[in-house]
Amino acid sequence: MNDLFDEAIEQQQLTHLYSLFSGGHDSLAATALAAKHPLFSGVVHINTGIGIEQTRTFVRDVCAERGWPLHEVRAPEGLYEELVLTRGGFPYGNASHNTMLFYLKQQPLLRWHRKIEGRHGFVTGIRRQESNRRMGAGISVPIRPDPKNTRMIWLSPILDWSSVDCGRLIEEEGLPRNSVVDLLHRSAECLCGALANSGEIHEIARWFPDTALRINALEQECERRGIPASVWAGRDARWISENQMTMFSKADLAPLCVSCEAR
Repeated sequence: MNDLFDEAIEQQQLTHLYSLFSGGHDSLAATALAAKHPLFSGVVHINTGIGIEQTRTFVRDVCAERGWPLHEVRAPEGLYEELVLTRGGFPYGNASHNTMLFYLKQQPLLRWHRKIEGRHGFVTGIRRQESNRRMGAGISVPIRPDPKNTRMIWLSPILDWSSVDCGRLIEEEGLPRNSVVDLLHRSAECLCGALANSGEIHEIARWFPDTALRINALEQECERRGIPASVWAGRDARWISENQMTMFSKADLAPLCVSCEAR
């Protein structure tokens, strides 16, 4: 697998190799591969401010155990609640998902990225098999320069792997599994709800009641303020405010949140 990284380093003149580790098993497998390369510079975890805290703990613990330098970049405290309460309620659908992705993931990553010099390869856990829908051509390639930032190159070393392949590598490397993934079938590092289904909140409430209570409290505040889109993972797009549907280029943002898109 070093061949892909070596090719990207030579082709794109990379100075650093970072791995985006959401806490999911795909990104864990990809990170384990990247960590073996001499240019590996550490892990980047994006703390969206709305997710399962146990996943963040898992990321921190694995990085500490493996000696992987961790850069935890954060969305501003309370930003998700602010976006919900001031932009017409809870997001739903692809357009509003892109809005959340922009504010909760892309902007924190870019703010951190501006502080470091050089050209950087960002390793993702994107897999073709994880989606039943056709993925955009822009993210279905192993080496993809970011069209808007010449210093960022997206690398997908497990693009053609299966979930079995990922599980096998995790076992061979003696890596722990994230219990959140095993219970919810996702890392849940972001629970903006834009691409969730309404039944997911029951699973969250069953296993992670504190997170469910937080979402429920925000629903109640929306109702108190008379905001129509007052239900997390609501399906009635007629009630989604235009302010919650600001469009950003999906191709540019997809590497940061492909697991939600796949669902």
